[in-house]
Amino acid sequence: MNRKLLVTAICAGLFAAGAAHAQDNPASAQQTQNPSTATQPDTTTRQEKKEQPKTLEGITVSGSLLKRPEYETTVPVQVVPIKADEAAGQFNVTNFVQTTAAAAGSTQINGQFGGFVIEGGTGIQPIDLRGLGAQRTLVLLDGQRPGPAGTRGQVNNFDLNVIPRAIIQRIEIVKDGSSSIYGSDAIAGVVNLITKKRLDHTTMDFFVSAPEHGGGEQYQASIGTGWNFNNGNITFAAEVDRQQELKAGQRDFLDCTRDMVYGPDGQRVDRPDHSIPEGTNLAGCNNMLVQTVIDAFNNRRYVPTKDGSTGPGSPVPGYHLSQRTTYANSKTPFNDQVTNFPAWGDRYAIDRNQSSTAYLAGSFNFGSVIWDTQLILNHRTTNHDAWRQFFPVVFNDNGWSTADDSFFGGAGTSKSGFEPVMIFPFNQKVAVDYGYLRSGLSGGFGNSSWSWAVNASYSKSDGDYSWQAINLANSGDWNNPGNEITGRTLVNYFDPGFLNGSKWRELYGAIGEYLTGNTVYEQQDLNAVVNGNLFELPAGPVNAAFGAEYRHYSIDDKPPPASWGLTSAGETKGADHVTEVFGEVGVPILKGLPAVESLNVDLSGREFKYGSVGSSAHVWKYGLNWQPIPTFRVRGTIGTSYRAPGLFELYLADQTGFLSQLAIDPCINWAESPNQFIQKNCAAAGIPGNYAGSGPTALVTQGGGKGFLKPETSRAKSLGFVWSPTFANLQVAVDYFDYHIRGEITSLSAGAIVTSCYNKPVFPNDFCNMFHRNPATGTNPFNITDVHATYVNINQERDRGYDVQMNYAQDFSFGRLSLDAEFTYTMQHIQQVFSTAEASGFGINDFTGSIGNPHWVGIMNASLKRGDWTYNWQGFYTSATSDWRFENPVFTYLGLPDTREVIRMGGQLRHSVSASYNYADKLNITFGIRNLTDRTPPQVSGTIGTENLLGNTPLAASQYDWFGRTYFARLGIRL
Repeated sequence: MNRKLLVTAICAGLFAAGAAHAQDNPASAQQTQNPSTATQPDTTTRQEKKEQPKTLEGITVSGSLLKRPEYETTVPVQVVPIKADEAAGQFNVTNFVQTTAAAAGSTQINGQFGGFVIEGGTGIQPIDLRGLGAQRTLVLLDGQRPGPAGTRGQVNNFDLNVIPRAIIQRIEIVKDGSSSIYGSDAIAGVVNLITKKRLDHTTMDFFVSAPEHGGGEQYQASIGTGWNFNNGNITFAAEVDRQQELKAGQRDFLDCTRDMVYGPDGQRVDRPDHSIPEGTNLAGCNNMLVQTVIDAFNNRRYVPTKDGSTGPGSPVPGYHLSQRTTYANSKTPFNDQVTNFPAWGDRYAIDRNQSSTAYLAGSFNFGSVIWDTQLILNHRTTNHDAWRQFFPVVFNDNGWSTADDSFFGGAGTSKSGFEPVMIFPFNQKVAVDYGYLRSGLSGGFGNSSWSWAVNASYSKSDGDYSWQAINLANSGDWNNPGNEITGRTLVNYFDPGFLNGSKWRELYGAIGEYLTGNTVYEQQDLNAVVNGNLFELPAGPVNAAFGAEYRHYSIDDKPPPASWGLTSAGETKGADHVTEVFGEVGVPILKGLPAVESLNVDLSGREFKYGSVGSSAHVWKYGLNWQPIPTFRVRGTIGTSYRAPGLFELYLADQTGFLSQLAIDPCINWAESPNQFIQKNCAAAGIPGNYAGSGPTALVTQGGGKGFLKPETSRAKSLGFVWSPTFANLQVAVDYFDYHIRGEITSLSAGAIVTSCYNKPVFPNDFCNMFHRNPATGTNPFNITDVHATYVNINQERDRGYDVQMNYAQDFSFGRLSLDAEFTYTMQHIQQVFSTAEASGFGINDFTGSIGNPHWVGIMNASLKRGDWTYNWQGFYTSATSDWRFENPVFTYLGLPDTREVIRMGGQLRHSVSASYNYADKLNITFGIRNLTDRTPPQVSGTIGTENLLGNTPLAASQYDWFGRTYFARLGIRL
């Protein structure tokens, strides 16, 4: 059948406007047989069904628009085991969702990404299923679309911070491409957060967790209550959640980035540190180059002496010319540059985050019509403290004295500038106010099977983002076009107190400023859906649902003005809208035959028309559900999905700014880089090993892609089975998944573009075509002149693998034992930016098994209930990962051949245990230990070129625990 005709035929049955209505109701809550999967058959045996026949009420569950018994779902749907996660010391919605196997198999954006440029800004915590990107995972609240929250011009993703744990009844994850059911953005799947619809008692909950090694404490307090009337009810909840910061200095594996390189004999060969911190715990840490003065024209570097003596020509008393050597020019190499400082450990490895939420909901019956409303008000603040370098080019006419005036070249010499490298605070703060209001009406059509629902919603995110910046006009940087005080500086940058960081507060007072930007994102949604039986077939009724949706959304980001080292940006402002019609039909083909207990087919389709795209588009999906025997069910789907460009991808204002060569060019002084790719590729480009990177700043241009960006498209397949034997209260579900995305939309920063050119196994690659260098001759040889970073459609991404879920519960003489487990095995995870792997900078494009992308992840839970006590265990497993396919662990380290770096992170199983006491359903107390054996993240070499590191810990490996052994407690009170 022509698929466009299928979509048109399904949507032609439309006679009311609507959207995907996957909302829970009290009936569906009562019919949930097992907390770990919404796909299993019910646990009643065939014989019991014959003895006690009953008709299960049809309900709407996640993954479908149709009403049917919950266990007959065609798509794989997982119910997150919230109680088991709480018993393992997980407290909030973010933890519940990000630690599921479908999410944990890839990098999740959490508090450890503070200070990095991420979509939505510092502090946002989205969900990314299958590693396909958070912008490709749709989050619903009771089947409806709440708008995103965040800051800066790239707001696009829903922030899990805004949902309080107190209102969540359960969480369902649709692990299948679902654009035909839910619309754009559901490429990787859907997370449906289902709220409590009625509270008969007042409940109060208090959580606290405290890591044994300090830092990272978490506190949460909530209250929920309800008022019930003859024709409805009102529910209210409030919650405060606070995550304290974890500083880098509070964990050894985060505090110091060491080369960690081994010679042929297996002994460490890290270049010794003979700088002034030698002999202290600051030595040997390649955290940040500081306390150095660089000759801006010949790259000579002057560093402090241990005895306070001053070398010839030094611009600063107590400094001398660096004598550092490598294995290429010395048998006993050493480094005398200062690459660490005491305050480094104060930077936040995990941000301080506080969220306060109020929730109000009401539901009332007016005859056959039900009116329900939800209101969420959330305020989040996130703090990130960090350090950055400040290295202005300063000339001799600034009026400050030096040890030797001839150092500046003498009278009439034009080349006489230096870059004093200093530390500068880069503390950031984000404050976001978020509101979401939804109101809906629903009812039936007389005595027929048909029902209807109409919903309207509005959400608004209003966020301020601030940081400590360097005033461009007052910087005194001769090499920066924004400097307005050329020829002088406000303070003496050569003062040892500024260079060693002890006077950073005075430095900030002289040239610092606090800059603030604001982002407003608004979304309005109107949808309706009708649902019922079309007609009867011998195998049962043909179910159908039809609907339509209109959505309008807008962004207005007003960034702060440009500052030293940060590019300027214009206002990102724009809007888009979409009109959709959709439908789904469930057809029972056969029933009650040998080897065919039931055979059903689902057909769904959706037609889109985005204002920004112009032309319409459609998606479709087929599903097959076959139950050959009562205890075994086979299911499979194939369908297409679609994602239109987000507002920030369309309207991100053209950002034209300037970055210094030192800020973006990895080829500066590449001969001393321990990174094998930078050494090889910069040499291949003909750049000298001692290239200084002097000269003017590079022009950086970045902007949205309105006018040429195209929507992403994808195809997803699933095939699996559900087995529920009669001999045990056991359910097993196994599903194969395959996602293939074409035309992904992405953009890279200027630094990422240049680094990706040189820091990849394959050179040259297509990243090298996105910027220009000067030739070897002429003015400013080898300088980067311009970088172009706009949003573009890239090539492809594909993810294939298996999900396994198991569930068991049984009463014994010693108590009730419950066991459940979920595993995800990823066979293939392809990421290809350009048309070939080589153009993308790699020899291959399959990242499965690389750091951050393990083959296996799994979560196992066990509980034993004996009387009023329940004992719990949870295990979290991740398999080993390695970047060996992208980076050869045997390389030449600073001129020493046949050395080896560590590029592998070992597999790990972490244990959490707890005990809970329940008194008369009025009081519940839980005490436990998370990460019982105090497992720390495996460490990799600081020379690894394919990862961002904090200490020797890769940021991408979010599967590991940075907190360590943590004690936690929960107190629940029911009044």
